[in-house]
Amino acid sequence: MPVKPWGVGTVAGRVRALAALALLALAVLAASAYAAVGDARAGVRTLGEREGPLAERIGGMYLALTDMDAQATRVLLAGGEADWLCAPEPAGAGCERSGARYMYDIRREDAQRAALAAARTGRTDRARMRTVQALLNGLHDYDQHVQAAMDAAAGPGAPPPEAVREYRTATALMTRELLPRASNLAAEEAAGVTTAYREERASVLAGRLRVLGAGLALVAAIAGLQVYLARRFRRLVSLPLAAALVGALALTATVAARLTGEAERLRTAKQTGLDPALGLTRVRALGTSMYTDRARQILDPEHADRYDRRYLDKSQAILYVAGASDLDGYYRALGRSVDFGGYFGGRERREASRPEASGTAALLAAYRTYQDLDRTVRGLAEDGRLDAAARAHRDPRWRKLPHPAFRAYDREIDARIGRHQARRVRAALEAERALRPMTRLPPVAALAVGALIAAGIRPRLAEYR
Repeated sequence: MPVKPWGVGTVAGRVRALAALALLALAVLAASAYAAVGDARAGVRTLGEREGPLAERIGGMYLALTDMDAQATRVLLAGGEADWLCAPEPAGAGCERSGARYMYDIRREDAQRAALAAARTGRTDRARMRTVQALLNGLHDYDQHVQAAMDAAAGPGAPPPEAVREYRTATALMTRELLPRASNLAAEEAAGVTTAYREERASVLAGRLRVLGAGLALVAAIAGLQVYLARRFRRLVSLPLAAALVGALALTATVAARLTGEAERLRTAKQTGLDPALGLTRVRALGTSMYTDRARQILDPEHADRYDRRYLDKSQAILYVAGASDLDGYYRALGRSVDFGGYFGGRERREASRPEASGTAALLAAYRTYQDLDRTVRGLAEDGRLDAAARAHRDPRWRKLPHPAFRAYDREIDARIGRHQARRVRAALEAERALRPMTRLPPVAALAVGALIAAGIRPRLAEYR
């Protein structure tokens, strides 16, 4: 049976088969590049636009709740404020709200919005919905107990027993119910972001491998076609095929390099942006809660030991000191050069050889200064000098503001949270800019390489017409 001139057994058939193989590899390369770029964009949007900002908002709910608690506690310590929950509308209602009350309302609204955001992302998760509903209900109950404490305490002098009882109930609600629920929601959201980040980054790296594999296959197919034409037609080089080979190498290298860069930007956004921001937000909330625990000791001296234990536990979480079983031992250890643990200790070791080391040293110095203040306040409270302890605990000029030593420490942490959040946003924006041309480059380059392959084989096939 005679062989048809376009069959694989003919020269023309072999040329067509080799060209088809090269075009198939080219199509696989273009499809792999398109899919990998899509995975990279999904990862960037996860950290930059969707889950990343949401995790920061839900993580900030814990801080918002501790800020609410701190505002209410400072006002009670300064003598209370009647009509704490009064609404200024309609106009002329006669409700005058202090700056502390405004801040309380703002932080309560922040906490409610974060809780509702958590509910929207977990509509199919009944356990999460129950947690959110319980948290919102608990917020309402907390408001009522704080209102009752304010009404009973309004006026000069130490708060009466009725105000202390109401405040104690509000404290139990905050520490035993609201804060643990907020912590659980924040942990769940952070874990979800981590899972999504790992999957999407792994997809980007796997896509890079597919691009490299398809690119190598394309280069091999074009090179094989070039060698076959050179041997069969005794022409050393086909310029269109040589250009196609260069184009295939350039396309493969460009896409692979861009995907490598995107994987690194995703890592930067997560590990040097989102993770530290969430960790420092939790540390800031712990610091605010510690400062409030010291005020609780002054308001409710009967339970001073309980508040001391809470204060020590939170201090150890922030900056751990081995062997410090009580606050006196903790205070002494802070004045010595020891190997610290906890969040700040680990941060100091990670950044010891980086430019951030000086910033961490400033943060530790501010923390020690604040702890020196706490030592003074605690000593006055233990001596029964509650009025003096209250004065030492507050700003000397503005009674409803925290002491400047605590505000300086809090500002140091807040500044670092902002920097890490900016790193996440900057890495996401850089990644988005880098990916923008990659949506057009692979198909355009693939068309150009395909046209060069066709141009390279066309003169040889014309000889068999």
